[in-house]
Amino acid sequence: MDIIQISHYLDQLLDIHNIKDASRAVNGLQVENKGDIKKVGLAVDACQATIDMAIDAECDMMFVHHGLFWGGLQPVRGAHYKKLARMVEANLGLYSAHIPLDVHPVLGNNRQLADVIGLDNLQEFALNDGQYIGLRGTVAPKTGHELGGMLSEALQTNVRVIGDGVIRSVGLVTGGAGKLLGEAIREGLDCFITGEGDAYQFHDAVENGCVLIFAGHYATETGGVMAVGRHLEEQFDLETTFLDYPTGL
Repeated sequence: MDIIQISHYLDQLLDIHNIKDASRAVNGLQVENKGDIKKVGLAVDACQATIDMAIDAECDMMFVHHGLFWGGLQPVRGAHYKKLARMVEANLGLYSAHIPLDVHPVLGNNRQLADVIGLDNLQEFALNDGQYIGLRGTVAPKTGHELGGMLSEALQTNVRVIGDGVIRSVGLVTGGAGKLLGEAIREGLDCFITGEGDAYQFHDAVENGCVLIFAGHYATETGGVMAVGRHLEEQFDLETTFLDYPTGL
């Protein structure tokens, strides 16, 4: 298969044309290449480091969560030029999916994180710009620190737990969704999990009795790209490799 065929398949799989997103996400095929695709590099971010890793691993294309244009419209010079030039010279293609990857019911970042903590009775959660971008459900009773420990071990990252108490109901939105803590509080959930947030959310969580867990923006968004990689391997007998470049954020 070539990159156009794979891109059309991913467009349909992730429903990128019907899911709203920021304009700078530029979901879909971002950089075309020539020839057959035999190996796909999977990364959270399309940055110089992961591009270099993909080329060193002899990948033909990358599948990422954050693409090349998060800085918005900009001249093709400096660091932006270097990334693009390196990719074109190496014949490395790039496909990106942001919110469409977050919300996919099977392969998405939210679903992968829900599976990590054994979240049952799944429902859509956190209405944002007319669409739900998270999940809520129930877990076997546990403390915030027990739940944080599960996440720390599974994601291999530092986890911050704010507040405590017995947790039975959980809402989660991967990435930088601390501002949606209020949705969890309004719905009476015991816990809200996301990647990162703002300082004032500490007090909101404690004062409203909702345990807040920050598990890292990067770490909570690794699951989706790896799940898509496994899917591509099964569907098309492609080789994939995870290009791990954690930010610590």
